[in-house]
Amino acid sequence: MASEKLILVDFDHTLYRRDSLLEFTRYAVGTRRWFWGIVRLSPMLIGYRLRLRNGSSTKANWLRYFFGGWPADSFQAMGKSFALHQIDRHLNPTLYHYLKTQHDSTIVIVTASAAEWIVAWVDREHFHLLSTALSYTDGKIKGELEGANCSGPEKVRRVKMVYDLNQYTTIEVFGKGRGDRELLGLAKTVQ
Repeated sequence: MASEKLILVDFDHTLYRRDSLLEFTRYAVGTRRWFWGIVRLSPMLIGYRLRLRNGSSTKANWLRYFFGGWPADSFQAMGKSFALHQIDRHLNPTLYHYLKTQHDSTIVIVTASAAEWIVAWVDREHFHLLSTALSYTDGKIKGELEGANCSGPEKVRRVKMVYDLNQYTTIEVFGKGRGDRELLGLAKTVQ
């Protein structure tokens, strides 16, 4: 057993005070193309906000529009640059400081965002990552998800696939979004 405490942390709007997909896209394509993309995709985005569209299809359409056909190595290099140079600017300082004091805990970032623009930061911090996977074909990003979006019940399923929750006396969960409700149900403390 690595530790007695497991800490599960959502990324967007919890540890990272913004939406990392939006911020990464703006970083990767520039403000002008990002803005016009939002205008062009606004019917889809409004549908998502009104809960008329699901997160998986909305995310796939966003990725296809902005990144479909990008060479995998360029996309991943851009993600690494974003992770190492931009994430620290928008962290929740209170939560981040708390996590950095939990030396004997297993800390897992559980997020619907893709690893490509987070994993370099997660590795640097010595955390673990469970995230949405992206699909590639012929060395290029397709703009599709590989499997399910890591949100809602999928977050719980992935945590349980990797971690034996019975091995931990304490499980702390941090999440603020609607996709974190099920994850919050994993919290426990055994006296």
